[in-house]
Amino acid sequence: MANAQSWTLNEAGYVVEQSSAAINRAVDRGVIKATYQRRGKTRLRKVGTAELRFLAIAGEVGRKLTPVGRREVYEAIRRLPTDRHHLELGVMGFQLGEVDERIAARLLRLQDVKACVDERADAEPVLRGTDIPVHEIEALTRGQTIAEIIEDYPRLTAEQIDAAVDYARVYPKAGRPLPTRSFKRMLRDLAEAGVWDVESGDDNQMVPRLIP
Repeated sequence: MANAQSWTLNEAGYVVEQSSAAINRAVDRGVIKATYQRRGKTRLRKVGTAELRFLAIAGEVGRKLTPVGRREVYEAIRRLPTDRHHLELGVMGFQLGEVDERIAARLLRLQDVKACVDERADAEPVLRGTDIPVHEIEALTRGQTIAEIIEDYPRLTAEQIDAAVDYARVYPKAGRPLPTRSFKRMLRDLAEAGVWDVESGDDNQMVPRLIP
């Protein structure tokens, strides 16, 4: 993990398994420091390796130390080289080896998730090798099982669906919520409710017919 690396607060939240809102509050309150990067009209907050290391142990530190003590631990971590995995601060000691391993594993997972997605300029990101929008699949996981999604989208695998969920968590889509049921299943729901008579067309597509 190089010092020059930095991550958005959503990415950092994914890596240390905390909410981005909690990390935002930590920045607002001066618990940790952030840098800023322009992306169009947006000013992104980003944090580095030291912040990830501190956030990963913040739960334990928060229970045992005063705010001043937490600040001292954070500043000590900022000064600690990334290849050093033991921190001594007065009578306190922190073993960061396991923390660093967890961070590295989560960063690798984030890299794998992004590798499953085609991020296109001025277009919706899609699952790689398909034209299926990532955020549409993530929305479906809130209303359908993985097996049902694969039945509706036979080209997808469970691993791709998992990647869509993680990607959407880190890179959420702005705007109105997306449907949590596929179009095909919404038609079936209507048919079961007696609103539509759904029959198979010549091309084996679901053809709705309004019941008078």
